Formats: sequence, C-alpha cells, structure tokens
Amino acid sequence: MTELEWKQVACDWCGSNDNELIFEGPDRLMGLPGQFRLVRCRKCGLLRQDPHLAWESLKSYYPPEYSPHVPLVREERSALRRLDRRYGMWKQTRIIEQFRRHGRLLDIGCGTGVFLEEMQRSGRWELEGIEPAEDAAGYARKELGVPIYEGRFSDMDLTPASYDVITMWNVLEHLENPISDLRRANDLLSAGGLLVFAIPSVESLAAHIFGQYWVGWDLPRHLYLFPLPVLRTILAKIGFRIVAVRCISGSYSTLRDSLEFWTGSWKPSYRKVARRMLNFYRSFFVRIGLGAPLWFLDRLKKSSVITVVARKIPA
Repeated sequence: MTELEWKQVACDWCGSNDNELIFEGPDRLMGLPGQFRLVRCRKCGLLRQDPHLAWESLKSYYPPEYSPHVPLVREERSALRRLDRRYGMWKQTRIIEQFRRHGRLLDIGCGTGVFLEEMQRSGRWELEGIEPAEDAAGYARKELGVPIYEGRFSDMDLTPASYDVITMWNVLEHLENPISDLRRANDLLSAGGLLVFAIPSVESLAAHIFGQYWVGWDLPRHLYLFPLPVLRTILAKIGFRIVAVRCISGSYSTLRDSLEFWTGSWKPSYRKVARRMLNFYRSFFVRIGLGAPLWFLDRLKKSSVITVVARKIPA
C-alpha cells in the first residue's frame, strides 16, 4: 500500500476544531494498515475521525470483498439464505411504503443494487442509484437495468426537487461532508419527499458494552457518527421533520462482529476459549434463542443500527 494521505478536519456541523479523543484504533473489519482517531466535538457533540484519510487513500479501504459489495439475492444458491436476505430488504421497503407507495427513488451508495432489486419487484417505483465503486456500479447497472451513476453523491449533477424518496442505507457515516450532502438531499427532494437512512447507533447497548471493539465504529471508513440528539438538531435546521426512528436491521450479525473484534484482542493463551465462544454464538440454537431478546432490543431502539425516516418540510 502506498503512503497514506491525511486530512485535518473541523467539525462538519459547527465548524469547531475543539475536540476530545474517544479512542485510537486499527481497521478491525478488513485488517488493512493504519491507526485512526475518533474524536467528539466539544461544541456540538458530533463524532468524527480527525484526521481522516483523503479519498484517494481511503478508497483502497473498500476492497471488492468489503461486505456491502455482495451479489444480488437472486444469485444465492441457498433458498434459506435467499429468504434471510430478502427479509432484510423487505423490512427496508416496508418502512418506506408505510409513508410513500410509489414515485421516483434515488438510492445513494447503492453498492451492487441489493435494495434496488427488492424495490424493483413491486413495479411501482422509478429507480436510480449512485455508487462510487466501479465494479459494484457496473454490476448493478448490468443486472438490474436501472440508471446507476458511478461516483460520489457530492459530484453528481442532478435536478432539484426531482425525487420523491432518497435512501442512504449505512452510507451517511461514510461521507466526507455529510452536512452538505444532507442539504443537497433536501434540495433534490420534492415537497414532502422522504429521506430514509440507516446509521450506526452510538446509543446502542452493544456500543456501551464493547466500547472500542463495537463494529459500528468501522474505522477508517466511518468518518462521522451521529448521536441521536445531535442528529435531530441537524435535520431540523436543514429542513427535515423526523417522522419515524426504528431499529429494523437485526442485531445478530453486528453482535457477532463485535464479539470477534473483542475476542481478537485477547492474549494468545485465551484464543482457544475465544474460538469456542464464537462457534457457540454462531450455532443455530443460539441464533434461534436470541430471537426474542434481540427483537425486544429493537423495540427499545437500542440495537446497533437505527433507521430514520425524515420528511422534507415545505418552504
């Protein structure tokens, strides 16, 4: 890997450079080199990496095996796996269609188009996507036959007030300038249009239990993280009204990843115990047994990922 290029950044919301260090850590998910700093803005409370990698360096931390770059559900050989993945996408479509049943939809950071694939089944939506990864964008465009614009959202030339719904599924935290991108999303939405996005919840139970080993930090890819009170303030100032906050993404896999990161820090003499613990967690009986507790955690909005539905306030 070539020498990394870094950027020192002020808070994207309030512009302050006054911050406190939360922790420093490596790339635990992909195991790529580097140490990265997560800080909290002392003025507004927004969390960010400072410094963070410039895009030319950061894009190498999104290799083809990065988890969002997966084949479409229809290509899964296992019927059980297809059902499991479709259930997750169904929950995403359902939360949108509770508030809007049809229209023009833009999915920002669409990856290989897994969400667009599920939305396409209804036939009620005019779909488009944006994806910076060349391979993923090309795959989605070819397989789904819908417009997929290759590049970053901030670089796209799009028509104001032309979309009824804009979605960002686990994308907002990856953006270098999320505040200006939220403003742009507001500009692109029609009157009363919906912005629907999922983000890591720093108020989640797992974040408190696992600390720096929580999967939601995902350094260095997650550039900003949003405590819910700060997010409410930001959206209101930009011109959105939050109409729903839900936990719909399921916590089983995020807990598994956090467990792996935590046990990976244990001394070598405890590695055998760690492997047994992880194997036990991955067993069918544990997954079934955790169904009710994780469902209850979702109802309390304490899971690792929250989904926010916000409506554009008419001018």
